[in-house]
Amino acid sequence: MVVRYRADRLAVALVLAVFSIQLGLFFFSEGLATWLGMLALLPVQVSCGAICHNHHHVNTFVKRPLNRLFEMVMYLQTGTSPLSWTLHHNIGHHQLYLDPDNDPSPWQQADGNLMPRWRYVLVNTLRIYPEIHRIGRQHPALYRRFLRLLVLANIPLAAAFMLDPRNAFIVFLIPMISMLFMLLDNTYGQHAGTGYDDHFHASRNVELKRYNLPSWNLGYHTAHHMLPGLHWSELPDLHAKIRHRIPDHLITENVLLQWEPARQQ
Repeated sequence: MVVRYRADRLAVALVLAVFSIQLGLFFFSEGLATWLGMLALLPVQVSCGAICHNHHHVNTFVKRPLNRLFEMVMYLQTGTSPLSWTLHHNIGHHQLYLDPDNDPSPWQQADGNLMPRWRYVLVNTLRIYPEIHRIGRQHPALYRRFLRLLVLANIPLAAAFMLDPRNAFIVFLIPMISMLFMLLDNTYGQHAGTGYDDHFHASRNVELKRYNLPSWNLGYHTAHHMLPGLHWSELPDLHAKIRHRIPDHLITENVLLQWEPARQQ
């Protein structure tokens, strides 16, 4: 098999479809049509961001080169370069999200108060790649691979800017930056104002299909943090087993996770 899990075939198809549309917009559209096409594609690219997240936890393909190539394609959709989320998210956030002093994207301010949503998104988006550098220095072999792949991943982007800077800016760069902001906004909704005691008190969960279908089961967030190496398709079963231990206020039907949460109840 080319992919490790059959469930990932649809995810791969979606990423490749989005990439094909991006290429079509880049080469064959101009003016207002390019802007409208990019804006129409943005909601789908949010789903690609969830695919990218899941892929960094459990690589999609059996062969390593295919995984790195897949990450290069997703970089042009999400702003998340190859191995970047492995350093920032897997090694950083997952190992340290119960430790606010060391989490690479903490939701507490220095005085212990809740960081406003806008500030969290702005500050932590700008800190993504500096934090990757900080974490990478503790994992030099992985960091060197990340840097090599970062250069390779930016070659197609640089080529696009040389061919058509206007369309490259609209079709690729704007969505890449936007997806990073949206990613941090979603992280805020998942964790801000919860707790640090254990996995069961530190994440919000959304059980609705209309959230979990486009987010590839990211709504089962407590289960994901308990076993981050578990494939996304298996998260609903784990969630069902642990649901009775999750406080009711951390099960929400707010599919956009948009609020300024109060401090831990």
